[in-house]
Amino acid sequence: MASEPEENQSADQELNALRETLAARERELAVKDGGDMQGLRTKVRASVALGILGLALYAAHFGSWQTFAEAFAAGILVTGAAALVGILLGFLFGIPRTLVDEGGAPQARTGAAAAGRVDGVVAVYSPNTNLEQISDWLSKILVGVGLTQLNDIPSALVRFSVWLGSGMPQHPEAGKFALGAIAYASVFGFLYGYIWTRVVLSPMFRRADEHLRKAMVRLAIAERSASKAIADAAVAERSATETFERAQVRAEQVLLQAKQRAEQLEDALKRMLDRLYDPPERMGYADAIRIAEEYIAREGEPDNFLFWLRYAAAQGQRAAREPRVYEEAKRCALEAARKVLSQSQEMGRYWLSLLWHPEHPQRTPGEDDLEVFFDEPEFKALIGDEPYIPVK
Repeated sequence: MASEPEENQSADQELNALRETLAARERELAVKDGGDMQGLRTKVRASVALGILGLALYAAHFGSWQTFAEAFAAGILVTGAAALVGILLGFLFGIPRTLVDEGGAPQARTGAAAAGRVDGVVAVYSPNTNLEQISDWLSKILVGVGLTQLNDIPSALVRFSVWLGSGMPQHPEAGKFALGAIAYASVFGFLYGYIWTRVVLSPMFRRADEHLRKAMVRLAIAERSASKAIADAAVAERSATETFERAQVRAEQVLLQAKQRAEQLEDALKRMLDRLYDPPERMGYADAIRIAEEYIAREGEPDNFLFWLRYAAAQGQRAAREPRVYEEAKRCALEAARKVLSQSQEMGRYWLSLLWHPEHPQRTPGEDDLEVFFDEPEFKALIGDEPYIPVK
C-alpha cells in the first residue's frame, strides 16, 4: 500500500505533466493563431488593393488628369470614411462580453477562471464594462431603428446616392458608383473591425484580465501571509510574555521559599543554641534534639555544619546525663560529626575538636559537650588525637 508522501509525489508528477501538456497546446494554438492572423492581413491588403484599383479605373475613364485626381481623391475620402464607420460598427458588435453570474457580479472571461484561484485564495474584482454596455445599447438601437425604418431605406439610399454624386465629377452613374463604393468599404470595414476585435482584442482583454487577477491573487496571498505573520508574532509575543510572567512568579516563589527556609533554619539554630546553655536540671539538650528532628522532618537535612554541630553537642549532653541511652546518643553524635566534616572540613574539625578534646587550648568553660566521647576510637579516628587549630 502506497504511503501518503508517495501518493503526493505521484499527484505532483501528474500535475506537472498536465501543465506541460497545456503549455505545449498553448504554443500550438499560438502558432496557429499567428498563421490565421497572417492570412487575415493578406486578405485585408488584397481587399484594400482591389478597392483602390476600382476607384482608379473609375477615375481613369474621365480622360484628363485633373478630373482623374478629382474623382480619385473624392472616392478615397468617401470609401475611407465608410470603412472607418464600418470598422467602428464591427468593433461595437465584436466587443467581448464579461460573463455575469446570477447575482449580477462579473465573472472571469474564458480561461481566466483558473488564474483567479491560487492556494485557495480568490481575487474578486469587477472589470469596467461601460464600453460593453454602450456597444450593446448602440447595437440594439441600430438594429431597432433599421427594422422600424425598413420601408424608407430604398428612398433614403437613392437620395443619399444623389447627394454623393454631386460631390464627384459629372457623370450619370456617379451616385451609383459612390453608393457601391460606400457599401464595399463599409462592409469590408465592418468585417475587418469585427474580426480584429474578436481575434486580436478579445485575447488581449483575456490576458489583461488574467494578469490582473494573478496580481490580485498574489496581493491577497501576500496580505494573508502578512496577517498570519502578524498573528503568529502576536501569539509568540503573548506566549513569551506569559512564559516570562510564569518564570517571574516561580522565581519569586523560589526566593520566598528560600527566604522562609533560611529564616526557619536560623530560628532553629538559635533555639537549639539557647537550649544547649540551659541549666542541667532543665534538660535543654532534649529540647534541642526535638527542635532539630522536627526541622529535619519538615524541611529535610540542611547543608549547614552548625546545625549538625549543635545536634551532635545535644547528643553528647544526652549521653552524659542519661547513661542508659549512651550507645544511641553516641551513634547519633558520630553521624552528626561526620556531616559536620562533610560540609566544612576546616571549621567543622576545629569546633568538633574544641568540644571533644579536654586539653584544647582555646576551650572556654562549658564547651565540653562532646568530651563524654573522648575515649571512643571512632571519634579519635574522625577528629584526631591532638587538639586541632586551623592554620590562619
